[in-house]
Amino acid sequence: MRLRRMVIPAAIITAAGGAAAAAAGLYAVRRLARVLVRPRMDLHGKVVLITGGSRGLGLALAKEFARAGARIAICARDADELDEAERRLHGIAREVVPFVCDVTKRADVAELVRAVIDRFGQIDMLINNAGEISVAPLESLDRSDFERAMAIMFWGPVDLTLEVLPHLRHRHGGQIVNITSIGGRVSVPRLIPYCCAKFAFVAFSDGLAAELDREGIRVLTVAPGLMRTGSYLQAQFKGDAAHEFTWFGVAANLPGFTAPAAYAARLIRRAVEQGRMTLTITWPAKVLIRVQALFPEVTRHLMAGVNEYVLPNPQGNKTLVVGRALNEGFKGVFRLFTTLGRTAASELNQGPATGG
Repeated sequence: MRLRRMVIPAAIITAAGGAAAAAAGLYAVRRLARVLVRPRMDLHGKVVLITGGSRGLGLALAKEFARAGARIAICARDADELDEAERRLHGIAREVVPFVCDVTKRADVAELVRAVIDRFGQIDMLINNAGEISVAPLESLDRSDFERAMAIMFWGPVDLTLEVLPHLRHRHGGQIVNITSIGGRVSVPRLIPYCCAKFAFVAFSDGLAAELDREGIRVLTVAPGLMRTGSYLQAQFKGDAAHEFTWFGVAANLPGFTAPAAYAARLIRRAVEQGRMTLTITWPAKVLIRVQALFPEVTRHLMAGVNEYVLPNPQGNKTLVVGRALNEGFKGVFRLFTTLGRTAASELNQGPATGG
């Protein structure tokens, strides 16, 4: 009798679990079917707003979407950089308009969205791309470093998305592309504030995709690995700045381990057209994400080893130095290793790459 009392509830639980699994499986199949039959997005004539669009990956994205027939709105903080980016986009884009905007300022963000809609009549796609890289050991960081990273790479995209969202809902559809990072999947030493902001950004983007899908608003979360955009010249360095710049500059430009910006932009454009929700760029990023998921303890030890045996000894110097200034003093081997980076910097409006 006691055995029967135990068996019957167990059977009921098992049956319920099986039914739930079957229902979940059916739902997954239906969702997959929706994705497979989802029409490709035609970019011709679409209005695409790209933050951080004056240089680097943002400029590469502007070129790529312009070639697909989109009308381009780019924004950045520096008016001179925007003017140069606009000049480079002429002849590629059917229409390109630059807007000065600091995404860390909510008033700027609200005004940007109003100005773009006034100019184009609509916004079909928002690409949250603006970012800033700061390389420093923990000893040289304080709270302000974390606050700045979060302001640019988390609150900036959040504010812009919330500002654009009512417009997309009114139009019953649209696209949001969030350029996160491998640093938003696996935290790495010397980039802790950056990784904190990107982890938060990934969480926001993934949740957004789940909630907005039924409204016809697509959200693509992009996690690029290292890309050759010339960004090492715009990055900021603390601690032993020269040595931090050396390792980062070499790592950011290694052939095979890094992706050209134009290639990354092309993958992102294709993912948008296909209606995808996630995209990881570069094979090292894909491998690292999988290792982190399967063997998190191994990943922690790996990063600790890199910090101890590969990266320069940490120093507490809190003075920020921009990579472009450090680059002036580098010659020889460093120049050889950063050849591709200098070419990318020239092509993507990252400023003159003299010296190293």
